[in-house]
Amino acid sequence: MKRLILLLVLTAALLAPAGALASGVVLKVQPSSHLVAVTRSSTHVALVHTSAATRLHVGQRVSLTARTLRNGTLSAVNVRVVGRAHTVRFRGMLLSRTRTTLVVSAGGAVLTIHRASRATSSARDSGPPPGSQVAVTATVGADDELDEDDVNVVAPVAPGGQIEGHLTLGTTGVTVSSEHMTLVLKVPTGFDLTKFANGDEVLASFAQQADGTLTLTALSGDENAQRADDDGRDDDGGDHGGGGDGGGGSGHD
Repeated sequence: MKRLILLLVLTAALLAPAGALASGVVLKVQPSSHLVAVTRSSTHVALVHTSAATRLHVGQRVSLTARTLRNGTLSAVNVRVVGRAHTVRFRGMLLSRTRTTLVVSAGGAVLTIHRASRATSSARDSGPPPGSQVAVTATVGADDELDEDDVNVVAPVAPGGQIEGHLTLGTTGVTVSSEHMTLVLKVPTGFDLTKFANGDEVLASFAQQADGTLTLTALSGDENAQRADDDGRDDDGGDHGGGGDGGGGSGHD
């Protein structure tokens, strides 16, 4: 009888939905699309589908249980705030640079980094060129903003990146518009766009060509976890737990 109970427990564990426990710091929150960008390490950023987006803020340190969807984003089953970080680190592709802001694509999220007002004009006019892969260290400022501490070039040319946003179809390319950036992506011959329509919320992957242009390499619907996970499985459950800043104290990334 004991052996039978043990067998049933093991079978149930094998049949349970795949999930992973992870932690990170919130970099961006999009409540309307239920998406949150979270650091997974000092180099990796993930987009997380979660109904908890309406109560999360940049800089919060979160613990989450999630499964990886086929397009590489995560679907969170449980999100819990465990503390707060004052400094964040991540890598991404620099999309644009002005004297006051840097716009970086990381894990599909388009992140705006505010440049230090104390820097000299020459320092703010210089810096990494757009298209390069950069390592960013930023301070979490007021109003969920990220303020530049340090930005270093990891590679002069990034192989590519991702952007989450709204789709506009063209004759030879597509346009993906995020909150602070619009990218025009060339569509290679034979790429199937028949599943998509103008205004769709998508996650687009792109490769950077030698001449600096960007070519679409993958496209998936991303307005919710069910469409992002296009292998036919149901999205099993919303978010649980959470609450406020839950006893973690402050932390540093």
